[in-house]
Amino acid sequence: MNILFDINHPVDVNFFKNAILKLKLEGHTIFIIFRSRGNLEKILTYELDQFSITKIGTHKGGFLKKITSQLYRDYKIIPFIRKNKIDLTVCFGATAAISSWICGIPYLAFDDDFEYKIPFYHANWFSTRHIFPDFIEFTNSKTHKYHGFKELAYLHHEHLNVNKKILTEYSLLEDEYVFIREIASISLNYKDEGSILSEIVDKIKKKGLKIVLSIEDKSIFNKFKDDCIILEEPVSDIYSLMYHSILAISSGDTVARETALLGVPTIYTGGREMVVNKALVKAGLMHETNKMKEIDDLIEKSSINRKKESKSKALNLIETKWEDTTSVIQKHIRDFLK
Repeated sequence: MNILFDINHPVDVNFFKNAILKLKLEGHTIFIIFRSRGNLEKILTYELDQFSITKIGTHKGGFLKKITSQLYRDYKIIPFIRKNKIDLTVCFGATAAISSWICGIPYLAFDDDFEYKIPFYHANWFSTRHIFPDFIEFTNSKTHKYHGFKELAYLHHEHLNVNKKILTEYSLLEDEYVFIREIASISLNYKDEGSILSEIVDKIKKKGLKIVLSIEDKSIFNKFKDDCIILEEPVSDIYSLMYHSILAISSGDTVARETALLGVPTIYTGGREMVVNKALVKAGLMHETNKMKEIDDLIEKSSINRKKESKSKALNLIETKWEDTTSVIQKHIRDFLK
């Protein structure tokens, strides 16, 4: 069977990687398309270079540019689907939904962002199945739900292997640094949020901790290069780097969920109210705030004991309540296999 995966964000690579590798072992032919965004092409070729990877379209900023570029991209995907005799399209979101619908092939849309309404309903209207965590209350004839998070497709203990080798590469010691992720303002999800990164960096330095910084906007590199270890993606073992930090601070919601699920005490500063984050907040694995006074207090209280408590909570929830999302992906794809 010819299966097309449409990849539009770096985290999509991790989300689908384990399922893609298993499908290949089962004898299916995998095609991957992507739209240019940041380091996505570099990450794709690093992680999945054994597959056919084709760039179609680019990521645009601004509402109208996003809409027009997406429609044009769908138009360009149609001949790709027909030429390669694609039987099934799989995507996180809706970015190949219209083209697959026009070509008359099933489209599986995975999702977790109910608050981002236009893409969510776009996926629901044109998909064959719309699959997302059961924290989201929306339901209709196309929806299929699972109990967990998209991030557990690669952070579940069935797939995750962490070690300390990465620490040597960056001259770090376990629990003696803070991991920070700062997203670029090009994403509409964050269009109203400002950056408080400089204040956070100053506070962490005063506590005597090192700072590992992952930035989407490379134009701020020079501003922080003297105070932080700035990552250049792809990082060989990013999740081990997150796992061994004493605290994580992220303005991006995906990285905030990743570090929380790894059991690292996490501060989410992005300002978005997302239903999918509520279970993590309720469990005490994530704090949501962009108020500097509250962030100061949480940085000051960071400790090895707090981290041990978070790791114990996260592991217990993953083992007893939340699903292995790669198994969910495989289950839905297998329902359409010939």
